[in-house]
Amino acid sequence: MPALILESASREIALEAARYGIEIAALSGTFNMAHPDPAVRQEGIAGFEKIAASAGAFGCKLITLCTGTRNRESMWRSHPDNDSPEAWNDMRAVMEQLIIIADKYGLYLGIETEVSNVVNTPEKPKKIIEDLKSDRLKIILDGANLFHPGMAKGENVKSVISRGIDTLGPWIALAHGKDIKEGEGIVFTGPGMGIIDFEFFLNELDKIGFKGGMIIHGIKNENDIPSCVDYMKKVYGGF
Repeated sequence: MPALILESASREIALEAARYGIEIAALSGTFNMAHPDPAVRQEGIAGFEKIAASAGAFGCKLITLCTGTRNRESMWRSHPDNDSPEAWNDMRAVMEQLIIIADKYGLYLGIETEVSNVVNTPEKPKKIIEDLKSDRLKIILDGANLFHPGMAKGENVKSVISRGIDTLGPWIALAHGKDIKEGEGIVFTGPGMGIIDFEFFLNELDKIGFKGGMIIHGIKNENDIPSCVDYMKKVYGGF
């Protein structure tokens, strides 16, 4: 999280985005909301507010979040205590503070399901949205993040994506175009390079009246960007 965001830097980014016709659909406010050390969580909240304060300069109303892990070494590694009531309650308490900040700046919070985090199934973000009863809470739907180890098989793709959309449809504000490779583990990749059926994904989003964007995501080699972009353009051509 940033220690400081200069207004001049925000203005420069906004001007360059406008110059190239780029919409800044969301800002990342992700930090470890479930870290076992309260001081780390508070530091994350302070950094989050700096991002929230800068969002207006970009004309952006959505800040994205992953919910964190009990793992002290990496936010993207799971931990056995992620499913504990203590981890949930710590994350929930942080979310309550972020809602206050979002209210202050007129923003929305996009929660993302992440297999290594406390919120690791579609049902869990639905639970926290319904528990906290805040209109500020939305969903970032990443189809690849809905898979757990052992599930990344072609025959599971449609049922996994349908479950996510059926569960979270009313709150989806943004989608991610990340892919996942077939196998027993979790190996993310760029769109069109894995097993996600993006035509099906977009069709299911279309059925619920989703009008938001899809951020191309998960490309690990810069040389793959053109082919991933071409793939997504072809998929989007039918919508």
